[in-house]
Amino acid sequence: MTEDVSGWKRGEGQCPHAEMHFNLNHVHLADSNIHYLEITGRCNTCQKAIAFRGAPLGLTPDHPTMALDGSEIRLPFLCGDEDPGGSQIGFVGRPSS
Repeated sequence: MTEDVSGWKRGEGQCPHAEMHFNLNHVHLADSNIHYLEITGRCNTCQKAIAFRGAPLGLTPDHPTMALDGSEIRLPFLCGDEDPGGSQIGFVGRPSS
């Protein structure tokens, strides 16, 4: 069995997910002053992707959203005390039950 730094061995129960790695990506859509921070993550030990939960699906300047599979969360933001400007379009959905 393969053992990692934390002492967890593959095949011996659930990984403790004690060490995570996150990627941050800054996105700016040219027709708006809204920026987005896209976050993805992975467990360093077992390499499983992080699945974000609780946010609606899509992309909107009004609130956080996530990718259809939960692998990415998108956080809209403005700099300082700016007011939203430009084209404020987006889409939001919920997964079917």
